[in-house]
Amino acid sequence: MSLHASYQSDLFHRLCKQNIQHKTRMNRVVVTPVAERSNKPPSTKSLGLNSTSVSSRNLTKGPLLCQPNAVGIIGGVSADVTLDFVNKLVSWSNKGNDDGKGLPYVLCSDPILSNSCQLSNDTQIVEILRHKRVFLERSGARCIVIPCHISHLWYDEVSKGCSVPVLHMGECVANELKEAKLKPIEAGSPVQIGVLATNAILNAGFYQDKLQKEGFEVILPDKATMEHTIIPSIEAKSRKDIEGAQNLLRIAIQVLLVRAVNTIILASDDLGDLLPHDDPLLRKCVDPLDSLARSTVKLAQSAIQSF
Repeated sequence: MSLHASYQSDLFHRLCKQNIQHKTRMNRVVVTPVAERSNKPPSTKSLGLNSTSVSSRNLTKGPLLCQPNAVGIIGGVSADVTLDFVNKLVSWSNKGNDDGKGLPYVLCSDPILSNSCQLSNDTQIVEILRHKRVFLERSGARCIVIPCHISHLWYDEVSKGCSVPVLHMGECVANELKEAKLKPIEAGSPVQIGVLATNAILNAGFYQDKLQKEGFEVILPDKATMEHTIIPSIEAKSRKDIEGAQNLLRIAIQVLLVRAVNTIILASDDLGDLLPHDDPLLRKCVDPLDSLARSTVKLAQSAIQSF
């Protein structure tokens, strides 16, 4: 195994251990492990289809979805984060849409990925993710998204050879920030973007790469900020000390704002949903899941217009 592959596998294993599980009640989505799918065709009722418009016989012969704006979602390490993304996708797709139907989507959530801490190398992880991607392609997805920070370590390998676009979460964030035409906080300086995440995600560097390609200067938390705010915040959250975790995150955000950053990317599953929605500090922050959802809706709408 190469040094790079060994690093990625070790990184994946560490992030698996950091993964915090939450109980979330969601509607509008059925999570179906690939390994548990039977050969019996799904009922039209479970698909939200009228029996007069489609037959079970047709479902067995063609893809699950035939719409040009169908979205395929590869579930990540945390099922709760995946479902949070689905909720955001539905919400953003319904904005300005009176019928309330949103986008058609297929979600592939395989429990083996959450247990992949036991996998010995990244080749096995890539195989799992590519298997999901192929499943979604065959299901009729016209674009594929991966709402998981750690899975993006293998984005290039997973997306290679795909017949439809595979959106990169870091690229979606960078593109939105570029379109916002931000002005530098300090005259004569470049636009600075802060990134808050675990050491593992920051060391992976894909957010930095995408932002720098768009001309942004990336500001990362220093060692003291990581040791005294970010890491303790995540630890507090794992102990269910939500107030303590929130206060530590607020300090970390303020530290970066003092360094004249325009906005801060909360690039961690443990940080993205930590502050209450009405917290004023969130006005200076970006949740990558939101950027990914908006970019997905934008791509899907363009597909409809050109169909």
